Amino acid sequence: MPKWIVSLIFVFTLSVGINNDLLIASAKPTQAFSNVDLDKLQTAADFKLFTPSYLVENYKLEIKEPYPFDLRQSVSKVRLHFFDESGQTYLFGIEEHKAGGYKVNRVVINVDVRNRSSTTRTIVEDFKFNEHGEKMNINGIEGRFEPWANHIPGGYLRWVQNDTFIEMDSGELTKEEMIALAKSMR
Repeated sequence: MPKWIVSLIFVFTLSVGINNDLLIASAKPTQAFSNVDLDKLQTAADFKLFTPSYLVENYKLEIKEPYPFDLRQSVSKVRLHFFDESGQTYLFGIEEHKAGGYKVNRVVINVDVRNRSSTTRTIVEDFKFNEHGEKMNINGIEGRFEPWANHIPGGYLRWVQNDTFIEMDSGELTKEEMIALAKSMR
């Protein structure tokens, strides 16, 4: 396959991913002003929800997903955003769901350059833990850390704790700070 076709497919896939991220970012999440919101979320979740038992600094918590949060519906995935005290600087995020029996949607885009068309389809698959990255020990549990490119602090840290998949991301915290937070998850 010619390199320009591969490049075109990559750019198209990247732009679709960015557009999806923009759609997600435009949702109006719930500001959590106390642990009461997290307690309610825990009762609705179909998995054990873990949160850090300590933080490096004061923070504001935003329940990004599920949105809107409805106690009458079961929650299968949670996304929490932690900001600095002013609420302006994103410190880190935590995404959680069941490690087993969880389904993910994967979008596949086929581009036909010759006919100037594309088709998009969604494939539902069983969740599979990504084993890329450096092995980390999180309270006796094997986790994986993948740094950001360009030597930016932080990256992705993921592990499975009591059948809950947890992935933390940060561009502000160092790898060591992320691991310390992960070890405090209760």
